[in-house]
Amino acid sequence: MKHNTGWLSSNDNTELFYQSWHPEAEATAVIAVVHGAGEHSGRYSHLLEYFVQRNYCVYGFDFRGHGKSEGRVGHVLNWQEYRDDLNSYLQLVIEENPDTKIFLYGHSMGGQITLDYLTKDKSEKDHSNRNKLSGAIVSAPAIAQPPINPLLLRVGRLLSRLWPTFPMDNGLDVKDISRDGDEVKTYSEDPLVSSRITARFGAEFIDAISRVQSNADGIQLPLFILQGEDDKIIPVQGSRDYFAKVDFEDKTLKTYGGGFHEPHNDLQKLEVFHDVEQWLEKHCD
Repeated sequence: MKHNTGWLSSNDNTELFYQSWHPEAEATAVIAVVHGAGEHSGRYSHLLEYFVQRNYCVYGFDFRGHGKSEGRVGHVLNWQEYRDDLNSYLQLVIEENPDTKIFLYGHSMGGQITLDYLTKDKSEKDHSNRNKLSGAIVSAPAIAQPPINPLLLRVGRLLSRLWPTFPMDNGLDVKDISRDGDEVKTYSEDPLVSSRITARFGAEFIDAISRVQSNADGIQLPLFILQGEDDKIIPVQGSRDYFAKVDFEDKTLKTYGGGFHEPHNDLQKLEVFHDVEQWLEKHCD
């Protein structure tokens, strides 16, 4: 396995860290990972080890304010900034793999941003890279209202207008990411993981949920949604609702009994990887 690291520029010149893992032989396809809130591209070791061994190339990058990338931790003024980061990342992946099929693999917030990127304002020229994708896999996408106190939501929206950078905690219970205690410990001790968000981030995140749900009929490429049925961070019903609204015929939804929020780091991860592998093989033919 060959591991590369580097930097790419978003459209406002924010420097974003990226990395890639390559098999020894020519890759069957590229899996471009899009990470979740507060984490980074280095948290997908189980996924990349499984797929690189099976001749897939895996890429990952850190959104602004995440991991090793530039930007204020847990803050954006507008969700467009994340969509632009994703587009710049895809541009690099496409340039480095011009003749290989590319599939997005977005988890949690990364799954939400993936779906938002694929369906918002189809006429946007700066998002033309989405037309070069062969499919999208979204894991526990953040497209359902998380269990947050309604009063806190109202206060957050007010602060978003008056004090956008007001610091807040995301309220995540780390024990809910996985049933595997070792994964919870690793997450808790990771210096690149952060629970910090700002009031504007919170308001933009919530607004994106309803926008993505409203634009479900805009999906125009093969889609695989997967999620644990006991996800306490993002309710699985959001995935079911979204799936029902997607008109594109080539769509798949798979839920995993007892599964928590990170299918790729949970007890059933090998089953998840096998399902994803079968789906990829079908769409690489």
